Amino acid sequence: MHQHKEPEQMTLEIAETSRSRVIASSSLNFRIELMEHVGEEDVPQLILISQHLEEEFHESVRLTKSSIRKYFNYPQTLPFIARHHGEIIGFIIGVPLEYFSNDPSFQCDENIGEKNTLYSYAFVVMAKYKGNGYAKTLKRVYLSWAKKKGFKYVTGHVKEGISKRFTGDIRILARFENWHGTGKTFEYYRRSIIPVGQSQLVGKDPPLVSKI
Repeated sequence: MHQHKEPEQMTLEIAETSRSRVIASSSLNFRIELMEHVGEEDVPQLILISQHLEEEFHESVRLTKSSIRKYFNYPQTLPFIARHHGEIIGFIIGVPLEYFSNDPSFQCDENIGEKNTLYSYAFVVMAKYKGNGYAKTLKRVYLSWAKKKGFKYVTGHVKEGISKRFTGDIRILARFENWHGTGKTFEYYRRSIIPVGQSQLVGKDPPLVSKI
């Protein structure tokens, strides 16, 4: 999750009804959807879920209707949601790196301007659904779509040490002490996207029928 002034070009209006496309689903009433347009009906749940980011980051990372308009903005961004029995339980948002070209937190990345990198702006699953493979499945779909859209890398800011849990080709490009006033050290990492099915995407995931 990143804190900064959002670019105006990412703004869209919120209608009453959401519009999404099912990307993958399972017999366990679990599915991943590409959120093509956020409706008023889903705004409260997205804000509620974003509160789970506060423990790792800061209360200011909680989504608002304004930030939802800017970041759930397909096709300028790649926003995916996870649903369990019809309820949204998590989401992940990818934003092209170029949107942050004026932010000091990204000057360590020489790929700015190359249009080959997707920044993971937010990735969260509700606490009670962790450990069931849902988060891994959501990340797997996200990485698959990033590759499909022609991106070579995904990046993100995570607490120091978190990136050691990742598999695949991971590089730490920079570390930031007291990142955005959190009192914690964060790392800016880069992951090379490898074909789906290789080691970095393998996990105890629910069986999915892919619609990619």
